[in-house]
Amino acid sequence: MDQPAPPLADDPNAASDPAGTTETAPERLQRALSRHFETGPSPNSSDERASCVVAQAPGRVNLLGGHTDYSGGFVLPTTIDRAVYVALRASGDETVRLRSVDFDEDATFSLEAETAIEELPTWARYVAGVTAELRRRGYAPEGFEALIAGNVPLGAGLSSSAALEVATAVGLGELFSLGLGAVETARLCQRAEQEHVGVECGIMDQFSSHLGRAGHALFLDCRSLEHRHVPLPLAEDVCLVVADSGVRRELASSKYNERRRECEEAARFFAQFDASIESLRDVPEALIEKQGTELDDTLRRRARHVVSENERVERGATLLADGDLEAFGQLMNASHASLASGYEVSCAELDALVEIAQSVEGVLGTRMTGAGFGGCTVTLVRRDATEHLRRAMEARYRERFAPDLETYVVERNLKAGLL
Repeated sequence: MDQPAPPLADDPNAASDPAGTTETAPERLQRALSRHFETGPSPNSSDERASCVVAQAPGRVNLLGGHTDYSGGFVLPTTIDRAVYVALRASGDETVRLRSVDFDEDATFSLEAETAIEELPTWARYVAGVTAELRRRGYAPEGFEALIAGNVPLGAGLSSSAALEVATAVGLGELFSLGLGAVETARLCQRAEQEHVGVECGIMDQFSSHLGRAGHALFLDCRSLEHRHVPLPLAEDVCLVVADSGVRRELASSKYNERRRECEEAARFFAQFDASIESLRDVPEALIEKQGTELDDTLRRRARHVVSENERVERGATLLADGDLEAFGQLMNASHASLASGYEVSCAELDALVEIAQSVEGVLGTRMTGAGFGGCTVTLVRRDATEHLRRAMEARYRERFAPDLETYVVERNLKAGLL
């Protein structure tokens, strides 16, 4: 390559590699770079050594705004200090060669042939989807090689898939000088997941992974894509504790897509009474009270959740800006209650983690994060109560559900970009 692979930034979140040693995700990627990229040029490259770019994109937790994004509503996520890292170099031909360091698996596809994305390993479909969407929009990335590593837990509701998509897009944009805008990149990555992986996701995950800012939460209007950064004082007297229930789910095979269809059906019902209604984002609470009795009970509860959750997000952004963390935490509690009973996307394990956290002094608020049906909770807690919370959650969860509970303390958050 023209220059050695760049050293990767330190990452405080260590993870065990297959050999059992402890090293960070950037360290795993750096080791793979030394083996795969620095032992010689790319097979078809005319350069003695092909130049390498490395991109990162963080996972996220959603503080408020559960299942509102695909109804054009409001969300309030923040990035975390765990990320996906992708190192790329041009291959000099029309072939894409991928290696997942964490899965110890390779995947290859051709840009010229109509390779069936569904035949690729699941992790590789996200990369192939981003590449396909770039070409569909008129960008012309050539073939490339990519090494992928990360420490965002898979299937835990922390948006590991969006992080992989965004890191891939950012890296390809730099490698081939594509001139991608941030909002355009987020929308492209969303479509890649919808069209090529089969998950009818909203825009929140890709948008927050790419446009999130360190030290802030991100208020996003998922219809207009207007957004603003709201200060989140993680470096001061509070932090976030993410608790992984260990319950895994694949979004495409879960009830996620079913919930989206239910929201669309409920919106069509209310549009009978107000032609301006395009989605549940437009339905006022008064209309639910007046006409909701004519609606199927399940659809009525879905509508109530979306409408009330949008109100919580707007109120929550104001409270964060004002520094009222106590009141903000109460909104987190109310959000989980609505997600569990009205939207029915929680599970016994998530409800137990919320219940345990709410009993610990110093906890301001707690809720499930992500699509639900398993995954993680996120808890806003006073810094001096963090270890007490972790011990209480780990001990009491083990008593009820047997498996050990993994918790992560988020004291800072990352932003997407090049390393």
